Amino acid sequence: MLNKKLPAFTLMEVTIAMLIAAIAVAVTFTAYRIVSGSYLNFVRKQDRVAVFITADKLLKQDFLKARKIIKVQDGLALEMEDGMVNYNFNNAYLFRDQFSLRTDTFRLRIDKLNFLFENEVVADGDPVDQCSFETEIDKQTISLYYQKTYSAKDLFQ
Repeated sequence: MLNKKLPAFTLMEVTIAMLIAAIAVAVTFTAYRIVSGSYLNFVRKQDRVAVFITADKLLKQDFLKARKIIKVQDGLALEMEDGMVNYNFNNAYLFRDQFSLRTDTFRLRIDKLNFLFENEVVADGDPVDQCSFETEIDKQTISLYYQKTYSAKDLFQ
């Protein structure tokens, strides 16, 4: 009765099963890291593009709706029907203050900023009809240009 064999796995079979399981876990973990890293890079890029598109859309909209645009020390003051919208241009950020109620911050690098009126550089307090600057998204330089067309009535008020 002592020589009766029990059904069991040998030490070698258990070792091989553990080795195969370890390889499967390593492959799965590596694949997960690659996929999650790609997804995070995609999300970051989409966030940068979304910031750029939103800032561009708001600048276009504000230039179109503004009655008058004035150059101020660090940016622009746009006189709207409902109040003032102020833009502050910084090297790394664009700030938009809407009616002193809400401030939006857009993380955009601003280079080669120009404010013009009738193709002449303007000083603080002067009207502006053109604004241009360059920004960069994923090592690609993008030039932006905004123009306000004034009526004679707007200019004489």
